[in-house]
This record gives sequence, structure tokens and C-alpha cells, in this order.
Amino acid sequence: MASSRSGSGYHLGSDPEELERLGRQGRAIAPATRTLLRAAGIGTGMRVLDLGAGAGDVSFVAAELVGPTGAVVGIDQSQDAITTARARARHHGLDNVSFVVGDIQQPAPGGPFDAITARLVLLYLPDPAKVLRTQAAQLRPGGVVAPIEVDLFSGGPRPATPLATRLLSWQAEASDRAGITHSLGPRLWTLLCEAGLHPLGMLGMQPHFAPGDPDGPALMAGIIRAMLPVIEQTGVATAEEVGVDTLQARLSEELATFEAVFAYPQLISAWGTTQPAERTPLTAER
Repeated sequence: MASSRSGSGYHLGSDPEELERLGRQGRAIAPATRTLLRAAGIGTGMRVLDLGAGAGDVSFVAAELVGPTGAVVGIDQSQDAITTARARARHHGLDNVSFVVGDIQQPAPGGPFDAITARLVLLYLPDPAKVLRTQAAQLRPGGVVAPIEVDLFSGGPRPATPLATRLLSWQAEASDRAGITHSLGPRLWTLLCEAGLHPLGMLGMQPHFAPGDPDGPALMAGIIRAMLPVIEQTGVATAEEVGVDTLQARLSEELATFEAVFAYPQLISAWGTTQPAERTPLTAER
């Protein structure tokens, strides 16, 4: 499948349907993303690099945090994704964010930066520590690297439901067979160390969707739909077994029957700098 993450083994494509799914996902997890970036110290006046920016969701959150005196540069290898991101920026009147087509395994243009982030990107890279090390060279002294990843197995309906449990099992098995690191979040602290960085903090956030909220089943069905080629190619399940055309409706009915809350997989960030610094406890202000 075509890659939509810069220089990655991204398996989910960059067609309009996938960009729409990413947009829905981005809106749903924007509050958690905002909290994690703030915790890492990203704020007013900073210059931020967003690796694997896709259609721009993380870049827009960062642009809000840095304000008009700051700037955000988003990079992705997909021309379609970058075209969409630029159009969205124009639509929202954002002039403190720009997007470039490029390979995140190579030094990014537009530096130096005060902060670097990447959400749900590193898991698709063959050597994420090397990428962080390469891009950290673009930081100003005291700059921070703050990737965000997930712990896949922390998500799902509460209480567990039969269809959703089966889908999560297929997703995990297909990811394993395809070589996708599906639970990189808990390893981010170690990954920063492997990249030669000095970790300062770590935080997890888990969005939840109340019974009857259509975003829960829509998000889960969208992920499975995007992963269907991988699920089929790895021999985990057939298209007929998955039944993507009716999947969202079946999930909605199941979650309603069980009065289940849908928990998105926990989003985890760890952040660190190129130079040793004192670890600062998290506060409400951050």
C-alpha cells in the first residue's frame, strides 16, 4: 500500500477515505494531544517541527499552543496529505503553520526548532531512535523532543463486547505479522534514551466515548477498514469475515446493547532534551 508517513512503512494509505478517517481521529484525540504537548512545555512563541504531519491535525494543535508569535512546520512524504493540510490551514486562516513534502528520516528543513513532535508515526519506522537522533540535531539548545504513541491493548469497550474483542484481536495479530509495533507508547522513555536524549517526563491520556457517542464505533470501524488489506494479506481474516460495509452499524448496536463506554487506546508521551536538565514535576499550569 502507498505510504502516507514520511519515509515509513505506513500501511494504511493516503487516499481520501484514509485522510477522512485520520481527520475524525485527530478531532477525537485533539484534547489529549493538547494536554500532552503542554506537559512537554510547548507554548507561546516556540518553533515546532511536526514529523509525519499527515493532514495537519497535530500541527494545528501545536499552532494553537505557540500562538501568532510562534511557528509550526509539518512534514510528510504524501503529497496528497500535504495538499489537504495546506488547504485546511488556509480554510482556518492559520498563517503560523506551514507544510512541506519530505522524508522524516532525513534532516528536516526550516530549522532550528524549539520542539519536535510526532504522533502515531514512530511505530511505522524501522529505526525510530535513529530518526529522533537525526531530527534532534535541528533543535536549539534546550529544545525538547516529545513524541506521542499508543498502548494498543489499553483500548476497547468497557465492558468488553464480543465483536469488538474479535476485531482488536485481528488488529493486534495483523500488526504483529506485518511488523507494526502497535504498543510503542510505554517504550518511549527508553526510545528517547536510545536516541541519545535525556528524558524529563512522561504522561498518558486516554479519551473515552460515552455509550451512544457515534465517534467510538466510527473510530474503531475506521481503523479496521483502513487495516483490512493488512488483515487480509497476513491471513488473519477475510473481507467477508470482517464485513466492513456494516461494521460501524454492528459496533454501534453492540455498544448500545452492552451500554459500553469506548476507550481509545491510551496516548502516551515522553519528552526529553539533547542536554541534561532537571526534571520538573507536572503541574496543573503545564
